[in-house]
Amino acid sequence: MIEKDLFLPILRDGKYGFIDKDKNLIIKPRFKYVSERFRDGYCVVTYIKKIRKSIRWVFGYIDKNGNTQIFLHLDSASEFNDGLARIKVNDRYGYIDTSLKEVISSKFDSAANFKEGLAGVKIDKKWGFINKEGEIAIPPIYTYVNQFFEERALVEIKNKYGYINKSGELIVVPEYDIATDFSEGFAAVRVDDKWGYIDRNGEMKIKLLFDRAKPFYEGLAAICIDNKWGYIDKQGNIVIDPIFDYACNFKDGLARFNIGSSSLTRGISTPKGGMWGFLNKSGHIEIVPVFDSISDFEDGYAQVIQGNNNNYIDKCGKLIL
Repeated sequence: MIEKDLFLPILRDGKYGFIDKDKNLIIKPRFKYVSERFRDGYCVVTYIKKIRKSIRWVFGYIDKNGNTQIFLHLDSASEFNDGLARIKVNDRYGYIDTSLKEVISSKFDSAANFKEGLAGVKIDKKWGFINKEGEIAIPPIYTYVNQFFEERALVEIKNKYGYINKSGELIVVPEYDIATDFSEGFAAVRVDDKWGYIDRNGEMKIKLLFDRAKPFYEGLAAICIDNKWGYIDKQGNIVIDPIFDYACNFKDGLARFNIGSSSLTRGISTPKGGMWGFLNKSGHIEIVPVFDSISDFEDGYAQVIQGNNNNYIDKCGKLIL
């Protein structure tokens, strides 16, 4: 039993271990991959193991006391959400609870994480939702579904996107070419090549004006105009001029931005190249863009990847290790 709780994963020479809040190395680096943070008391851990002359990935969980349980029968494992974690066994998906026992049998073709008490599952090429007892809550009739956010889930029908409530009722008819999850009462939607924002009832609140758009977080949303990113408020006013090559959602009062990324990669979730820094809600740069790769802030720290090693910075941009 370790004396102090594990706090953050560290990456050294391509392997992960763990430090405590005093930055002491508690678990020496030995894992090939771990999830970014503890969720419901656990981190996912993986390593490569030789089993009967074959090489395979092995998955398990470590708790904050350093206790590790490895499950040789798992094809994959996900972090916990709403007290349950998605697992894959023999190409089928199910869920375990925080006792690490399988509570929803692995029988689904595909599955998503739980959120707001429901999880999307794929049965016979269609998606629906189950509850935490594993019962079908919304029949599988959709081409694809996202998680529930603010009691709305994005669904795809015939290549168009709309939203349902937790009863499975269509609240917003599928008419959008693509759309985001709801956040702070709004969802970004695209028609043809322009993005705008609707409310939870489907009413257009911010006109289709933007080349790209992200959800609202902490009162602001990142938008793209002529290949440059800035931010709008909930009235659709530009409050931070679009001058960045890429910009992300605000979290803990700061948002990641990129300068110098290739225009060819800006359509992907995380563009390649350039340097990353952080700005505040006034648009002022708080942390100068000098990092190749960086995460959002959580619990006061953001992860920085430096080759085969990682570090963390505080909100002043100071490396903690």
